Amino acid sequence: MKLLLIPDKFKGSLTSEGFTKAFISGVEKSGVSFTSHFIKASDGGDGFMNAVASYKPCIAMQVISENPLGKLIQSYYLYNQKTKSAYIELANTSGMELLNPEERNPMLTSTYGTGLQIKDAIEKGVEHIYLGLGGSATNDGGIGIAQALGYVFLNEEGEELSSIGSSLQLIHSIDDSAVSDNVKRANFYAVNDVTNPLFGENGASYVYARQKGATDVIIEDLDKGLRNLDAVVSKKYNLNNGELPGAGAAGGAAFGLKSFFDAEMLSGIDFILELSGVHKLLAREKFDYIITGEGRIDEQTLNGKLLQGILNLGKRYHLPVIAICGTLEISKEALLERGIFDVFEIQDESKDLDYNMKHAALLLATKTADYFNVK
Repeated sequence: MKLLLIPDKFKGSLTSEGFTKAFISGVEKSGVSFTSHFIKASDGGDGFMNAVASYKPCIAMQVISENPLGKLIQSYYLYNQKTKSAYIELANTSGMELLNPEERNPMLTSTYGTGLQIKDAIEKGVEHIYLGLGGSATNDGGIGIAQALGYVFLNEEGEELSSIGSSLQLIHSIDDSAVSDNVKRANFYAVNDVTNPLFGENGASYVYARQKGATDVIIEDLDKGLRNLDAVVSKKYNLNNGELPGAGAAGGAAFGLKSFFDAEMLSGIDFILELSGVHKLLAREKFDYIITGEGRIDEQTLNGKLLQGILNLGKRYHLPVIAICGTLEISKEALLERGIFDVFEIQDESKDLDYNMKHAALLLATKTADYFNVK
């Protein structure tokens, strides 16, 4: 049996490499004869730069930036000198994991720190900016990034606004006179696998803001703010990007990248798989299964994220996909209908979440051994 392993991390418990080690241990315990090949993947969210660094020769560029609440932090991005490309992970400066739970409030957070990274890269001569979106603590529509690169957002009285979520409803006009020619010449790419539009019941605020600390009232206000931002952008630039699939990624940062920098929208998993050379691998070698996994599989997992990209790969090469998760919060039937060959969860339902996360490697190895023993 030949297995192609393309797992995501189990957030808080297993890296993709940790998953692979535990999975292989489990298959070995089952007694099944097998070989395997590991692909480090990302959908553009957390781990994007690690995945890129696995396949591209890059230099880590250190830069003083800001976290989502404006606190100075040491951050970095990747720089490929040959192609004059920068690879930036939004979560590195604007990520939810940078804040304590009690600090999270998307009315007060900003992507400004990510914009400072982009500014540094452009000042160093970078011409291509690849932004991995995901894991953000923000819902600012990308105005933080835009502000760092010269855009000014004004209220009805002509006063400059802070680039935070609570400012969105107050934006009346945009001044782009300070945007440099170097910024205008740079090529931007928004790398993610979220398909949500900017606003509405399936938009950035209603789907993702609660996990960033928003209440029902805040979610409603943020959605109104994103609608206002879209209206102001539409009036000034004659653009209609609000309902563009993926515009809602990273709290609408994808919308801002598209609207202010004409960013090309790229599928995160497709982008990484292309870098990995997996298509050449599958053209010359025969595999029996693709194995993937992530900590939780739910409705959002089917919303254009990594798992969907793996399913597309499986369909293209006629390979069955087996998914492994910590917890399964959607019916197995729904996943089978979407093309998954099989799925199983590793949690011990008799134990609490803390136990399951701490013992994820052992649980994964044990459940994997049981699964392949049956096979």
